[in-house]
Amino acid sequence: MTDKLNLPSESDIQAVLTLDRDNLPSFPQVAAKLLELSKDDTASLEEVAKIVETDPGISIRVLELVNSAFYGLNRKVTTLPDAVVILGLDEIKKLALGMAIFEKIFKTGHTKEFNRLMFWRHSLAVAVLSMKIAQKIQYQNPEEAYTAGLLHDVGKIFLDLQGHQKYGEFIKNLSKSTDLVIEKERSQIGLGHDDIGAFFCNRWQLPENLVLAVKYHHQSFEDHGLSEDEKQLIAIVSMADFLCWTQGMGSFDFIRPPILAPEVEVCVNPEKVNIIDCILEMNKEIEKISAFYQFVFPSTDQLKENLLWANIKLSRANTKYYYQGDPTNRTQDTPISQGELLPPDIGFELGKSLSKAKTVKEVLDIVMYQVGCIFQPCHWSILLKDPKTGDMVFSVVVGTNSKRLQGVRLPKGEGIAGHVMKTGTPLVVDDVTTDKRFSDRVDKYTQFNTRSIIATPLKTDNKIFGVIELVNRVNEETFSKQDLDLLAAIAEYAGIAIERSYYHQALTNLATRDSLTGLKNRFSFERIVADSDDFLARFGRVFSILILVIDGLARQYEEIGQEKCDKAVKALTSILNKTKRREDQIFRYAENSFIALLPLTYSDGAQKALERIKKALTAIQGDDKQFFSSITIQAHTMAGEDAGQLKPLVAQALSKSKQLDQEGEVADMQENIQGLVEKEIALKKAQDLKGSSQEQPQNETIKTFGKTVFLQGQFKRLKTGEFGKIRVEQVSLSAVGFRISKSHRIHVNDFLDIEFNLDDIKRALVKRRVVVRQIQGNYIYGEFYNPPPYAKNLGFYIFN
Repeated sequence: MTDKLNLPSESDIQAVLTLDRDNLPSFPQVAAKLLELSKDDTASLEEVAKIVETDPGISIRVLELVNSAFYGLNRKVTTLPDAVVILGLDEIKKLALGMAIFEKIFKTGHTKEFNRLMFWRHSLAVAVLSMKIAQKIQYQNPEEAYTAGLLHDVGKIFLDLQGHQKYGEFIKNLSKSTDLVIEKERSQIGLGHDDIGAFFCNRWQLPENLVLAVKYHHQSFEDHGLSEDEKQLIAIVSMADFLCWTQGMGSFDFIRPPILAPEVEVCVNPEKVNIIDCILEMNKEIEKISAFYQFVFPSTDQLKENLLWANIKLSRANTKYYYQGDPTNRTQDTPISQGELLPPDIGFELGKSLSKAKTVKEVLDIVMYQVGCIFQPCHWSILLKDPKTGDMVFSVVVGTNSKRLQGVRLPKGEGIAGHVMKTGTPLVVDDVTTDKRFSDRVDKYTQFNTRSIIATPLKTDNKIFGVIELVNRVNEETFSKQDLDLLAAIAEYAGIAIERSYYHQALTNLATRDSLTGLKNRFSFERIVADSDDFLARFGRVFSILILVIDGLARQYEEIGQEKCDKAVKALTSILNKTKRREDQIFRYAENSFIALLPLTYSDGAQKALERIKKALTAIQGDDKQFFSSITIQAHTMAGEDAGQLKPLVAQALSKSKQLDQEGEVADMQENIQGLVEKEIALKKAQDLKGSSQEQPQNETIKTFGKTVFLQGQFKRLKTGEFGKIRVEQVSLSAVGFRISKSHRIHVNDFLDIEFNLDDIKRALVKRRVVVRQIQGNYIYGEFYNPPPYAKNLGFYIFN
């Protein structure tokens, strides 16, 4: 091997793994011989058959697979030579190689958090997609790309088998965070799976091209003296791995796409390769083979092109900033200062934060917080377009009278924001009194005095769906052209992040819920019952299950039509939702079957639930009565630790049922973004009301709120530099109430910088800017200026 690899030393590996040589997997002899044979263009069918026959276990599994429904052969194949002749040399080598690696390396393991079937599904998907991409770009050896994809994550096996840190526990903790997998491995474990996998592939004396692909599929590989072929193979595997994660086929049970090294798209440009065709071909092959390995796939047959391109675009931006700065120098709570602008004037922190956001509301919160840190406006908002009317809606508002302005509509084209929405051009106005485009209607409504405005469109793919608007500066200076350029760059990045989050949410919903009824689907059910400990915690020592089947549904679809049947199924869903208890969970398991899981329910409780459903069904009148008369319901009561028996129980109950497939689709983002944000904001408000027994003051009379405290501190008034002592008496995540000397000159809407020490163990110092909202004698109620989306220290203090 050459020095291109820069492999970890054995002492590096020993610091991470227990090198128990008796339990370390060795590379299968059959696979090694097949790889060697792949180099020989003159190899015959007989030679391949003889190699596979040397391992009876592998040969039997290969024959099982050849005779499975995956290949749909008309006759039974009983010998390997026959299989080789029928399927061809390349196909049998691929089958035997994959089976050998699966049986000898990937199948062994013990950690339930590291699902080996899911990991194998990912490895197969990357292998198949690597081969398809290699064929599209005319890489010289597509079979080599297949093998490299198959082995790219082999380091995870070693981490699971002999890691000093339990890899299953690492995965479990990782699922609750938003960090990159490879970054977290390096920071917590000490080495990434890429370095570990390359170390062992090198020890197995595999071809150098394969070792390089394993080593660099998560790393930059431009400056290592690699040949063009070597770079291309690494890029192929990196791109395939990234795309499989975006398609919901990662090696873990959560979606966490890796970043792409800058040179990947130089070697494999996704806009010049028909990536969509490659993915569709991969889906067909993987879905056919899934029954043999008993894979569980999301309910959608293929994920949509929108999500793919949104992830590719976001990855480009993430990669750009990842390789420009040192990501270890920042934390998630560190704001960007005005003088700290990274090309092109956005900064690493914003990019990293946005890439982790899971929902559109999270993206908007992060954007608004960083906008407040960078520009320090008095008032700032995001207006989203109502696609039906073209009106603009104040969807996220920060600053003076923000609660009053939330949800207010501006007619299409009105004001500075309307002009920006209409033209798609960023705009800065130093003095609104001299600009005819300015509308003072909002000022009259909010009692605010607008002096200067800066606004830029939120858009993606030339479709404008919103505007970011900033009004006035805290220091009373005007906005500049530099500010405008920076805000436009932030808005562009935010648009990509919003698009990605939107399609991620939409497709997660498709993958876990039935598109017709909105109920959780079979994929959701099987995920819930897969973790016995979690199931026991959620459903208790005793639970019941109801299995409801609509007999002859396929025939009814033919006789009365899809529209009437769909309407009846929705009506049935409504009945199930109305008759269930709050803690019960309903699933549409298949087209003709529903499941209800009833936690902490004995047989008598299950019987009562069954009778409630039957009573509601018998009360149905009209055309649907005949439809509902064909429904059968079974009830079973089980011990919580027997959750593993649920899947075979359901399979047996539905064995005679014909299941039809139904595809969902992801609606266009522009048509739904405003409605989605409104739902998220409403949900957040409902959660806040549920979790808080006291309201924050909004009226003229000051009310108590948050946590009652007695904390000493000090203030400084920005406008005059005046300072003094304060006594904090009430504090929440968004506001503070404190007393001050009577001889102050503080007015409503003044900005104060305050600081005070908490009475916790660490005597933590809280430093915040406050906007004065109400004054009653020497008691002042102020809202925190630009509170961060996640105020950890203060949050822990308030809720402990």
